[in-house]
Amino acid sequence: MTVFPLPDQVPSETELARRLRAVERRERQLDQALAAVAAQREQLAAIQAEYERRREGLIARTREVEVERDRLRAERAEAVAQSLSQDRALH
Repeated sequence: MTVFPLPDQVPSETELARRLRAVERRERQLDQALAAVAAQREQLAAIQAEYERRREGLIARTREVEVERDRLRAERAEAVAQSLSQDRALH
């Protein structure tokens, strides 16, 4: 068993009450800080989810645009081939 030496001066009732209020005030501040951190974590999670949703949408849209681009290139190549074929037929 550890025995701590008694302080040279025992704090007064008023001093103990003041210290207790200071500790309680600090405890409230820490609780508020914890609540703020929790709220920020929730906001971050929501932002990350929105980012991922938009990212997936952009990926899907990119695929659609690439398919359309490939279709247009194929149409253009077909039109050029037909034009060359018609030019050869005329000459």
